[in-house]
Amino acid sequence: METNKSKINQLLQKYKEGNCSLEEIERLQHMLSNDDSEDQHTIDQVIVANLLQPSSAGNMSESKLKITLENIKRQIQQDKERGESIKYDTADAGVPPRRKVVFVTRWLYWTAAACLLLFVISMAVWRQHRDSVQVKKNLATLQSTKGEVVKPGGNSATLRLADGTLLELDKQASGIVMGKKIAYENGKSIADAALYKQGGEADPSKVMLELTTPRGGMYQITLPDGTKVWLNAASSLIYPLSFAKNERKVTLIGEAFFEVIKDSTRPFKVLSKEQEIEVLGTAFNVNAYPENTAIKTTLVHGRVKLSNDNRYSEATYLQPGQQSTNTNSGDIQVAPVDTAPFTAWKDGLFYFEETPLSDALQQIGRWYNIKVRYKGEVPQTHFYGRIKRSKPLQEVLDVLEEGGLRFELMKSQEKNILLVTTVQ
Repeated sequence: METNKSKINQLLQKYKEGNCSLEEIERLQHMLSNDDSEDQHTIDQVIVANLLQPSSAGNMSESKLKITLENIKRQIQQDKERGESIKYDTADAGVPPRRKVVFVTRWLYWTAAACLLLFVISMAVWRQHRDSVQVKKNLATLQSTKGEVVKPGGNSATLRLADGTLLELDKQASGIVMGKKIAYENGKSIADAALYKQGGEADPSKVMLELTTPRGGMYQITLPDGTKVWLNAASSLIYPLSFAKNERKVTLIGEAFFEVIKDSTRPFKVLSKEQEIEVLGTAFNVNAYPENTAIKTTLVHGRVKLSNDNRYSEATYLQPGQQSTNTNSGDIQVAPVDTAPFTAWKDGLFYFEETPLSDALQQIGRWYNIKVRYKGEVPQTHFYGRIKRSKPLQEVLDVLEEGGLRFELMKSQEKNILLVTTVQ
C-alpha cells in the first residue's frame, strides 16, 4: 500500500505539472482504477490531497493552471463514460455491486478534486492579478522627489502625564530628568505643579508616565533612581513617577539602551512584549519593535536574567558580549556578538556588520521617517561599515548602493517612499 501511494503521489505530481508521458498516464489510470486494494479509500484521499496542494498551484503560471484543469476535466469525462459502460455491461454478467461503486466513487473523487482545484487556481490567478494591479497602483501614486534633501532625525519626543496631558518636549534638549520635578538636563522645569496635581495623594509608584519618540526622533531620560535610558526612534517607555520600595519596573515598546544604577534591594525589570529582563546594575540594549518577530537583548556589561512571562520555561542568563534572541515560542537562543553594531545608534552611528538589507533599511526608514518598498523580492544582501546618522539620507544611500542596489526616493501623500531594486 505504501509503495502504491508513493508511486501515485509521484505520478500525480508529474500529471499536474504537465510532464506525464502517455505510458505514465495509462499506468496512473490503471493504479487508480484497481479495486483489489483493501484500503481504496486511503488511495482516494491521496488523490484529492495531492491535487489540492496549494504550493503546486500557487507557483504555476496562469496558462499552465488552465491546461492542468482541462486535463482533469477530460479525465473526469473519460472516467464517467468508463464507469457508466462498466455499470451497464456488468449488470447482466452477475458482477458483484462493489465493482460499480468503485467507479462511481472514483468519478466523484475526481469531480470533487477538480472543483476544489478550480477554486485554488482561481484564487492563485486572482492573487497574482490583484498584486500586479496593486503594485501598479502604488507606483502610479508616487511622485519624483529628485533633488529634495531628506534630513536625518534628531531629538524629538512627547511626554504623556497620568491625566492624559501630552507635553511636546524641546527638540533643542537631548533629555529629561525625573525627580521632585520633571526638568530638562539643563535644569529648566517641564512640569511641577501640574504633575503633582494630577497625581494627588496617590501612591507615586502607581502614577504612570509615558515617554514616546516618533519616527525620526530619539530622546534620553534619567529615571527617578538615576538609571539612564536612551530611547530610539518610534519607541515608548512607560514608567512610574517614583519606583516602589521592593522593585523598579518599566515597560518598553521599540528599542532602548539602559544604564541601570545598582540597587541590591530593588531589582530593575524591563517588560517588552512578553519578555521580562531582571537586573541589579548593568548596561544593555533591548530591541523589541512590535513589527519584529523576535526580541533581541544585547549585554554590554553586568549580568541579566531573561524569561518569558507567559511560559514555564527556565530563565536565561546573559554574560557580557552575548545577545539573546527571543521569539517567545520556546527556548531563548543565546550567542556571542560584537555589541558595538547593536548599541552604536545611541552614539549617532549606523553600524553595519554583516547586517541583512531588510534590517539595515528598517533602521534607516525609522530614522529618516521614510517607508521602504521593494521592486520584486527582497535582495539577500548584507552590509558592512559605519555611517553617521547626522548625514542626509542621500549620502547614506550612496554608500549602500556600492552593494549592488539602486534607490529611488519618491513621495506619496506627503510621505517619503524609498523604492529598492537590485542592479542587473
